[in-house]
Amino acid sequence: MRLARMLSLTLLLAGPAWAGQEVVDAERARLSDEMEKLVQRQVWPGVERKYQELEGLGSPLSVDDYLHGATAARELGDVASSYDRLKAAARIKGTKEIVDWLWDIDNNYGHVELVSVPARSTELEPQLMPFDPNQRKAVDAAIEASRQNGAFMGMLPRGDYRFGGQSFGVEPGISVRIEVSPRMRRQGLIDPVIVYRELPGAVSAPPASAPSPSPDAGGDGGTQPDP
Repeated sequence: MRLARMLSLTLLLAGPAWAGQEVVDAERARLSDEMEKLVQRQVWPGVERKYQELEGLGSPLSVDDYLHGATAARELGDVASSYDRLKAAARIKGTKEIVDWLWDIDNNYGHVELVSVPARSTELEPQLMPFDPNQRKAVDAAIEASRQNGAFMGMLPRGDYRFGGQSFGVEPGISVRIEVSPRMRRQGLIDPVIVYRELPGAVSAPPASAPSPSPDAGGDGGTQPDP
């Protein structure tokens, strides 16, 4: 009898938690379903909003959820977020689609941090606009962020650029930080800070049809190794 009472009390106390989880699961299913419909209609800002709502639930996401989020981020020009979501999907199931996609980003994009101090509209200019439509979206998004906020932190396609009159190059596996400020201008335009590091390594090997990436070149003055 005592054991039965203890079991009933345990179930009574656990009931609200179970009910709460059921609510979360139902909301997650609803958001996933709405996101799937928006993907089919290619309404990428809507897909991005639903993805962020899904993340806010704190419930595990599926591979499809991560892939939809990665596609939305790519279509909106946010390669860094796309990459992070692909890595999360790869930890669940590293399909060929995911591996190829990660390999493409690893070998065609570099990390940049562009800052105007004080924050003000600053022009980002690519020397040559890429032909690839996804790369063009990434450049366009960075140009707009620089114009609106005077700053951009994310990933850009390999190539040569100018930010506030400062020239710099983007290469895979290299992080570049550019600061445009009155202090820097008084000192004269200086070389960008370049941090050499290994490729992120989310992909163990390139696709069979793609050549192996060459090792990073050594640095020169003004470079510093990644800690």
